[in-house]
Amino acid sequence: MVIGFVKKFALAVSLLAASASMAGATAWDDYKAKYLAQDGAIIDTGNGNMSHTEGQSYGLTFALAYNDKEAFARILKWTDDNLADPVSGLYCWAYRRDGGDPVADKNNATDGDLMIAWALLKAGQKWHVKEYTKKAEKLANAISALTVTKFGGYNVILPGANAFFYNSYIIVNPSYYIYPALTALAKQTYQKLWKDVNADGKKLLSNLQGQTLMVSPDWVKLLISGENMPAEQWPPRFSYDAIRVPLYLYWDDPNCKELIPYRKLWSGYSEFQTPAWFSVVGPQKADYMMSSGLKAVRDLVMGKPLGEPDIKKSEDYYNASLHMLAYMAYRDHH
Repeated sequence: MVIGFVKKFALAVSLLAASASMAGATAWDDYKAKYLAQDGAIIDTGNGNMSHTEGQSYGLTFALAYNDKEAFARILKWTDDNLADPVSGLYCWAYRRDGGDPVADKNNATDGDLMIAWALLKAGQKWHVKEYTKKAEKLANAISALTVTKFGGYNVILPGANAFFYNSYIIVNPSYYIYPALTALAKQTYQKLWKDVNADGKKLLSNLQGQTLMVSPDWVKLLISGENMPAEQWPPRFSYDAIRVPLYLYWDDPNCKELIPYRKLWSGYSEFQTPAWFSVVGPQKADYMMSSGLKAVRDLVMGKPLGEPDIKKSEDYYNASLHMLAYMAYRDHH
């Protein structure tokens, strides 16, 4: 009887432990299980299972938020080992797994670099790791030297160090302005440049031209005269890129005036019947509704309380990442 009791007690303890473990699983645990490879690469399941600095920067941000030092170090090591460009000091933007040279395109993606610098800066402060802080400052210097320029009266961030700059115009991606990162870098480095970039990014959003809908298109063409319009190389839409514009605006300042057009647009549609994209030059809009990640950004901006996301139900890497980013932004202000 004693042996039987012990066995039953042991079984009950193991079941309770398993239940507690399951109950204690976080959104980050689920995100890691779905998208983080053992070697430290974040896998973009919606884009040919490639990896890129966007995903690596998101992984670093989430690992930091959940105090996961091991995952942070592993993600950073893979990024350094596979994407670091020793010539520019930036990161090559993409790592493809299609059988060819995985890093054939040596250009960077400035949003990925910017968020990596921000994650490193916060990690250095939170965990008291001077190497992370130094690495953040070094990367920030490379970003400012190679991708920030004055054009058309604006301090702008080029999407990459190469291309996007033409004789009479440049191409800008408004979602690459990660406003809370710019604010953090301004505080850390005391460089006025980061404040100017932050202010001019918002100034551009308040001065959109050639549009009937005054929310950000995915890509903007900025003329040397200061005039701007949706870039003709892409559909003139507020869509999957630009959805991050109100996300980053909120993260930096939930009460900023630049959020007003987004709240006005979305208030015209019920929560579960908001189209996935809108044309900024005409009445066209998607005939399908927002995916879960886009809706998470809508919920954030519209003032809905956000709980920890259920990553298991996310459609793919990008939707899961938007869920997590919206939750991080919400948590930073509540």
